[in-house]
Amino acid sequence: SLVVLQMLFNLTTKEILYTRARSAGAFSNGYSKRPCFYILPSFVSPGMKAFLAADEWQRQIGPDIEFYKAAHKSLDRTIDALGRDEVNRRLEDLRAALQLASKNCEGRVLTMCSAAGAVIKPRNTTCYYWGEGCDHDCIDELEL
Repeated sequence: SLVVLQMLFNLTTKEILYTRARSAGAFSNGYSKRPCFYILPSFVSPGMKAFLAADEWQRQIGPDIEFYKAAHKSLDRTIDALGRDEVNRRLEDLRAALQLASKNCEGRVLTMCSAAGAVIKPRNTTCYYWGEGCDHDCIDELEL
């Protein structure tokens, strides 16, 4: 869907490029005075699995599932209108660019939290604002 957005708005690959900033097993910042916190890896306990499979939950999320199906169907129609082969070609271009950005930015992105969970003062990060856009320098210098 990111590639479809790129095509609909006539964006370059660089304009939609990103790196993974925060993920499970790492530290992330909260609001301005909040210390860094650890992002727990996700898991589904046996109790959660039973709850999610229960009829009551399935009825409750029924409208959400229908909305998702409609959105997916609309996306498929848009891909067909744009040309599935062209969308797939641009998707491969994006995947290659994502790998290049990941390699180029490795060890260079300084967020609000160190790998050990210590707060890094904003003036010592590579971020635009708080923990956002920390990868802009290493992405901007890429030649795509």
